[in-house]
Amino acid sequence: MGYPPNAPWPGQPGQPGPPGQGAQPPHAVQPPYGPPPVPPSGPPPGGPGWQPGPPGPLGPPPPGRKSGGGLAVVLIGGGLVLVLAVVAVVLLILQRDDGGSGGGGGGGGDVQLKAGQIAGGAEATPLADGSLAMARPGVTTPVVDVYEDFACPHCGTFDRMHDPMLKQLAVSGRAKVVFHPMVIFSESNQPAHGNAVRAAAALRCVGDGARWLSYQDALYSHQPASLSTQGYATADLISYAGPLGLTGDGFTSCVENQRYAESVKTVSRGYISSGVQSTPSVRVNGRAINNSDTGSADALRRAIETAS
Repeated sequence: MGYPPNAPWPGQPGQPGPPGQGAQPPHAVQPPYGPPPVPPSGPPPGGPGWQPGPPGPLGPPPPGRKSGGGLAVVLIGGGLVLVLAVVAVVLLILQRDDGGSGGGGGGGGDVQLKAGQIAGGAEATPLADGSLAMARPGVTTPVVDVYEDFACPHCGTFDRMHDPMLKQLAVSGRAKVVFHPMVIFSESNQPAHGNAVRAAAALRCVGDGARWLSYQDALYSHQPASLSTQGYATADLISYAGPLGLTGDGFTSCVENQRYAESVKTVSRGYISSGVQSTPSVRVNGRAINNSDTGSADALRRAIETAS
């Protein structure tokens, strides 16, 4: 499932490149917490007649270049709409007034991280490596690790299909979900590599966990139209954050200076070294799950709930 790196990172074995498929359409509903992101402008990505490709492999990609890979968005009647509506009710952020900085920090120091409170007793906690853990206090298993690249169209499809269900599991105390933003594309694969670095580095500038989740949604809503499309300009990354209350000078300077760009690259190389060879990738209690477990939100839920 998803894209492998187009060329090896330093010290990594070579991998076949991704197909040049456009990004998926933006979220059809507003995020279930915090203020909604600014809707994207312009025509829908992908052009007339765009459709997602068939499911691709999860984990290490098979040899050779494949065409038309990706996840197909599954809409079974009104089921997904119902799930989205339930999550919208359950995931209400208990916002705290922090002066609009969102934990962006001041000057050139590191961003101050703090857990964002989620209605129902769950917390969204940014971690020092740029990931975010979402769970009720005391819930430590099963652990669902999601590895994502914001320039990867398949990751946008995965987010629309599974994100509401994953948040629902975390709020209900049935799982600990950890999002791992990363860059799967090599530096030679531009502009996808640069797009992914800028987006993930900007997300690192959000110190409050609740706003982190909302900003992640905004990034997916504004995905570049294709792997060959320049996107996520720093000015745009700043503008996406305004409706979320991220207006402080600390956040703005952090994004403009791309304070965490090199750290994002370092963390990404570590993930690749650990065996993450494509995005999106999902591990449950450390085990990479099969493609059949990601074909629908119900299938992924069952895989998580039956994990030992």
